[in-house]
Amino acid sequence: MSANIARMVIDHVAAGNFAAAEKFDLTAREKDILSGLVKGYSYKMIASSLHISFETVKSHIRNIYEKLHVHNQSEAVAKALKNRIV
Repeated sequence: MSANIARMVIDHVAAGNFAAAEKFDLTAREKDILSGLVKGYSYKMIASSLHISFETVKSHIRNIYEKLHVHNQSEAVAKALKNRIV
């Protein structure tokens, strides 16, 4: 690795942009729902606060899990916090 490339990598990590390298393409609504999960809200609480149906929340959750490559709520919350998604 050249010195210029090494400097760019160090600058990128130091700037906190390391998570940006992994793009998840979450919609604004999916980020809202993920934020609710991070706050510890139940699916019903998220649905109520966003004025959407429980089934819509479940549908968004499935999409979030797929985009984040996780299998459950705990993994989704951990990945959201680790990668500063919300």
